[in-house]
Amino acid sequence: MTDKYRVVFASLNDGIAASDAITNLSQRLKIPESKVQAFFANKPLFSPADREKSAKQIKLLSTMGINAKLQAIGTSTSSAEQAAQAQRDERLFGALDYITSSLIRIEERLEELEQRLPEQPLEHTEQTPEQWEDDELFEELELDSPAPKRSKKVQYGLGVILIFLLAILAIAIAFPEVVAL
Repeated sequence: MTDKYRVVFASLNDGIAASDAITNLSQRLKIPESKVQAFFANKPLFSPADREKSAKQIKLLSTMGINAKLQAIGTSTSSAEQAAQAQRDERLFGALDYITSSLIRIEERLEELEQRLPEQPLEHTEQTPEQWEDDELFEELELDSPAPKRSKKVQYGLGVILIFLLAILAIAIAFPEVVAL
């Protein structure tokens, strides 16, 4: 898991002044002296790299009289990732627990409602369609009446609203970052 390493400042060789080392290193790497000073204050100078590249960086620093050491960064990153994953898992389990308890409550409520309802015989439910067939209500209604004429303005208005909503939907699908719901 420790694939990446970081070069960390250890010390200066004897006889080399810090100001000379800062100047030489900043000129050699073509970086500002403030970054080199930050490196001497145990801030990272190079980005994390594999072991070979980090070893080359240490050799470069040693030619300039600067002692450095490798620091593995895979372990600290993995612990932060593990903590974040554990927090996500905890939230997920909390949500699943809430959903499960809600389903149990709904099931209990349904059982209570079933107990409250009187038992109806199956014959009664079968007779219901026959009663509708015998009703004279359908005979009294005029089922073939012509539909009332609608105003063209209402139809055009509904058409414009429909086109407008479809345009908004198309924009939301094409550019989801513009329309945050």
